[in-house]
Amino acid sequence: MKLTKRGKIWWIDYRAGGKRHRQSTGTADKAVARAFMEQIDVARRMPSFEAAVAVLRQFYPEEAPQGMLPLSGIWETYTRLAAAVGKDKLSHDTLRGRRNHVERLIAWISEKRATIKFAEHVTGPIAAGFAEYLGKDLKLKTKTRRNIIGDLSTVWNTLEKASADVHNPWLHLAPPDTDGRRGMAFERDQERAVLEAAKKVGKDWWPICAIMQGTGLRYGDVAMMEWSEIQGDVIRLKPNKTRRHGISVAIPIVGAVREALDSLVRRGDFLFPLHAEYYQNKKSRSQKDAGLAFREVLDLAGITGEGYSIHSWRHTAATRLAEAGADIETRKRILGHTEDITARRYDHDEHLDETRAALQHMLAS
Repeated sequence: MKLTKRGKIWWIDYRAGGKRHRQSTGTADKAVARAFMEQIDVARRMPSFEAAVAVLRQFYPEEAPQGMLPLSGIWETYTRLAAAVGKDKLSHDTLRGRRNHVERLIAWISEKRATIKFAEHVTGPIAAGFAEYLGKDLKLKTKTRRNIIGDLSTVWNTLEKASADVHNPWLHLAPPDTDGRRGMAFERDQERAVLEAAKKVGKDWWPICAIMQGTGLRYGDVAMMEWSEIQGDVIRLKPNKTRRHGISVAIPIVGAVREALDSLVRRGDFLFPLHAEYYQNKKSRSQKDAGLAFREVLDLAGITGEGYSIHSWRHTAATRLAEAGADIETRKRILGHTEDITARRYDHDEHLDETRAALQHMLAS
């Protein structure tokens, strides 16, 4: 079974009963014609005429059943129901991302499965096709695909309250998280090699690496760090990832972190203006375009493999703290915690001596 074009219209060519048959799709749109062909192909494989008719009726209902939810109404229905059950207290960025994922799905359906018009018809095979598209065509990382499919699953769980015929097709479709290989902790000799390479590359990479090594902070938090957050011998800030929960950290300044801070010349509010500028515009500007690709440092240090990145410093700090014998509560205070109920119970100032000792032990070991 294949598509051929006659004039402006696409036709389906197939063989049945030893004979060649041709069927007009009635459309000049190849994507619509392909969807038409695929649906007929599914129907013709059914074991009986009645089963084939049942399949085709799913694709071509004689009229829209009452109460069905059009694809174009998915987001409005989701937000209305989420508000009704008190599950709409999300950040603007979270909602915007979730809406973008819904719109991406609808655009894909319109192009690849044009006969699907209602949420009720987004079944397991349709969802699986979209999941495959995210990986094979868009080549998105597994973490990104998991986030997209997780958001769609959340939306469909809510839509199930709007229609008895809507069923969540996204369960079990999220890929295994193989991105965990990224940000692997450095070995001790790798730490030294990276720090030496960072000094040679310049671009403020050495002080950034030294601060990340001695605090466990994420690159974004160091890149956007302001001088006002350096208070005596303590760094006090709200990590970007936990800011919406009101979670802050207080990290004593020890060892090479103090050396790194003392080496800086103040050039405005930010410790690292070049990195702050990149980070503020990272959605429209790549790290490579900004001349700040950390791979340059890793290459000079002789560290290859996609498992290593700037985030390796955070994994390294967590590993070294554990090796130094810091208990889990101390590690949470230093590294921050995404569960606000857990993190808010910490009285950071009360434990500064304890965290300082843990960091000193970590860097000395």
